[in-house]
Amino acid sequence: MELFQRLLDKADWLLAGLIGAVVASWWHKDDLTSWRAWAIFLITGVACALYLTGIVSTYLGVTEPNNVAGVGFLLGTFGGSLMAAVNRALKAADLWALIRQRFGGGNPP
Repeated sequence: MELFQRLLDKADWLLAGLIGAVVASWWHKDDLTSWRAWAIFLITGVACALYLTGIVSTYLGVTEPNNVAGVGFLLGTFGGSLMAAVNRALKAADLWALIRQRFGGGNPP
């Protein structure tokens, strides 16, 4: 029940983040080829907005509620994009080569 109450308190951040992620998904059409990818993009955008809006707003000194919702929108927009970029970088990285280089030779499994 407490979790539900906290989500209701942050409903404007959640909605702003969702709208931001939907707007950002327009520019990521080529990356979002399936419903699963699109849903994950939206969820990561909303999660970034939900959990980071308070921190970023405090850091920037934004106190007016409408402006805080704007910060949530921007975090939703860039949160999904950031997670998509991190995912692409991890897929492109050769982690076995990095581990072998760091810890010494051996053949990959």
